[in-house]
Order: sequence, then C-alpha cells, then structure tokens
Amino acid sequence: MSKKTQATLVLVIMFLGFIATYKLDSFWGLLLNHGFLAALIGGLADWFAVTALFRKPLGFISYRTEILPRNRERIMDEIVKFIGRDLLNPEYIINNIKNYNMAMMVVEYAQKGGKEKAKVALKELVMQVINSLDTKKVGYSLASALKSRRKNFNIASIQFLLDFIKTPAGDKCIDYIIKMVRATVPELLAKDFMHKLIDDNVSIIKEKYIKDSQKRSFMFEMMDLSSENLTQKLNKKLDEYTNLLLDYDSKEREHLKTLLAEKIEILGSRNGYKQKVAQLEHYFFVKKFDFSDNLVSLIDNFCQNSENREQLWKQIEDYIDNLIAKLAVDDEMQAKLNKFFINTITKIIQNNSQWGLDYIKDELMKYSQQEFVDLVEKRVGDDLQMIRINGSVVGAIAGMGLYVISFVVERMCG
Repeated sequence: MSKKTQATLVLVIMFLGFIATYKLDSFWGLLLNHGFLAALIGGLADWFAVTALFRKPLGFISYRTEILPRNRERIMDEIVKFIGRDLLNPEYIINNIKNYNMAMMVVEYAQKGGKEKAKVALKELVMQVINSLDTKKVGYSLASALKSRRKNFNIASIQFLLDFIKTPAGDKCIDYIIKMVRATVPELLAKDFMHKLIDDNVSIIKEKYIKDSQKRSFMFEMMDLSSENLTQKLNKKLDEYTNLLLDYDSKEREHLKTLLAEKIEILGSRNGYKQKVAQLEHYFFVKKFDFSDNLVSLIDNFCQNSENREQLWKQIEDYIDNLIAKLAVDDEMQAKLNKFFINTITKIIQNNSQWGLDYIKDELMKYSQQEFVDLVEKRVGDDLQMIRINGSVVGAIAGMGLYVISFVVERMCG
C-alpha cells in the first residue's frame, strides 16, 4: 500500500470515527470525538498543503496553489545556482584536484584495464585519420610549400615551419586538420566502447558525489547524463568550436596559431628533431630531388600498406606500455604530469564553467510543468504523505488535550 493511500485511509478513519462518536455524551466519548475531529481537521489541512504544492486542490482552488508548476523556472534557476556553488564550483574543484596524485590515478586506471581501452581508442582514432586522409591533397600541398622555399630552406632552424603556418598554404593545411578532426571525433564517440567508458565514469562520479545527500541525488536524477546525450552535446560543442577555428578573424583561430608556433619552437629545441630534418633537407634539397608525385606516393603507400599499419600500431602499443611503466616509477615525470593536469583542468573549468551551467539548465528546462511535478512527486511524495499522517496524529493528540484542559477548567470553575 502506497503512502498516499495510507494517508487517505487515515483521513477516512478519522472521519468515520468522528461520525461514530458524534452523539456520545460521556467523557470518553467526547474525548474521542474531539480527537477525531481535530485529527480530521489536521489531516485535511495537511492534505490541502501537500496537494497545493503540485496542483489545484479539488481541481479549482487556484489562489496560491500549484506552487511547483508556477515556480518551475525559478526553481530550476535555484538548482543551477546550487550546482554552480557545489558540483561545478571552480575553486572547490581546483582545490580538490590538488589533493590527488593524478599521475598515479592514471597508472592505476591503466593497470586495471584502462591501458587496453586507451589502446583500442587510439587505434580507432589513428585508423579513422588514415582512412579519411586525402593523400593527394596533403602531398601536393606540402610539396608546393616546400618547393617555394627551396632556396632559403632551413627546416632545422624551425623558422620554415613558423613561416609556413602564417602563409595561405599553411592556413589550408590547418583547415584540413580541423575538418579531419571534426569528421573523426563524432565517429569515434559513436563507438560502443566509448559509450561504455562514458557511462562507467558517470556512474563513478555519481556514486562519489551523491553519497547520502538527497539534494544531490535529486539533482542527478533530473539531468540526462547518458552517454548518448553527452556525446550529442559534445558533438554540438565540437561543431561550434571548430567553426570558430575555421574563422580566420576569430580569437580562437589566432590562439590556435599562437599555440602551434609555441609547440613548433619546443619541437625545434630537441636535438633528435634537428638531426632527422637535416637528413631530409639533404635528401630533398641538396640532391635536388623532385618530390611532388613521390611525396604523394610515399604518403599514399604508407596509408594503404597493411604492414605499415601493423608496424605503426605495434609502435603505438609499445609507446603506451613504456610510457605507463615509466610513469609508475618516475617521480619527476609524475610531478610534471600532475602540474599539466592541474593547469589544464583549471583552464578548462575557468573557461567553461558557465557552459556547464548552461548545459545543465538546458537539460532541466526540457521538463514540462507536468513532467517536473511528476518527478518531484515521485521523489519526495512519500515523505510529504507522511506529513498528512503526522498531521492527523498530532491533531488527534492536540484535540484530546484541549478537551481535557477545557473539561478540567469547567469543573474547577463550577
């Protein structure tokens, strides 16, 4: 029997009790009658109050009723503010992140099966990139850029690459990479293993965050954090962001080119890089090698050759294995990774906290008035029905107590 049925049954019993004891003229009869009457009044008052939260009592009493439907948007705003202060508070998140050795968390995750998942995800990504690569377009674009700088070419000084990303050809190359990422990521997110990965992590976050908090539990229940919905939101965000990156006048595009220049300068400071590109420089420019079609063939052959793919995949697997093994024992590497995580996550949180709140509000506002009422009633309805039962019980005690007091006072006063 539901709590609502129990509360209604108590109210009916109080009514029948009042009728049954109405004509009794003894002390005990009047005591019970007053108790039943007060219980009936208390139960009806609480029924009215509980019902008024969700709908019009009796279907037509509209003054100050339907509290939840009328205040749906304001309540949603308050929920979003609560989440902003609690779950998505940037200062709170950043301070908590600093308490964790995130590098060791990566190692533990890798050792518990995460490493194999990462390999599968990376393989899917690499295969998607290779399969979607327009080798002819990339080859001729690179060949044209290299030929135009044959006379003053000095790639080992990395100035060539810094100059290249500022040219129209460089812009086209950047555009191609952006478009390739935009086409590849949605396909990767659609994979079953990605959906399982997202669902598993949401479950962990939910368990750790909610604990014994009813408010947090209710908030999580209201939001659709399924992998399907989250990937849809991520794809939408990706489209919006890549559109900004493709806009040559946007600050996002300017930031991307600045970031690329910084990474190129870091790359140029490595001795291994200088040695390898010096060999390429000698091969292509000292020997005057005509590489237009050959560069296309080289890229195409690499992408189509199954042995090359397997070799590339083996190198990726070995790289991941060695990286995790080194990370598990190298304190300096752990410190660098922790610093990277903290700085990166801090920037993401600071730049996107409002987007997170907007996303949550969009999710909440999907609920119609009736859906919102049904959800709240399902969540807290039993507790509210207990108010009705308690109202009847307290009313009965109060009614009998007042009758006893009045009876004593009447006898004392004659």
